[in-house]
Amino acid sequence: MEITFNDGTVKEVDVNVTALTLFKLQKEKVIDGDFLKGFMKQETDLDPISVLQGVYAAYRQANPKEHLKFEEFLENYEMDIETDMAIYFSVISKQAKKQFQKNFANKTGISQGKK
Repeated sequence: MEITFNDGTVKEVDVNVTALTLFKLQKEKVIDGDFLKGFMKQETDLDPISVLQGVYAAYRQANPKEHLKFEEFLENYEMDIETDMAIYFSVISKQAKKQFQKNFANKTGISQGKK
């Protein structure tokens, strides 16, 4: 997967985020316990910062040596809800993604696979 920055730069992301990457991000205070709890919840409470933290974690996983700091990332990246949600749910788990899709369909009355 890829993300595009405001200046048109395209960077790879790796949704297979390792424990070491999460540890480093927690040590840098980019993510906190609430973000990490998202890995274990049945239901996911979404807010834009949590989604961006997930995108940033995938960005850092793919770019371990040359990367923007979190605040620079936020300054240079405009949210793309379709891409960001796909990355976020791929990072936290397949189960959370399925639960989000089910809850979204229930709340909006839209069946999966139907328009």
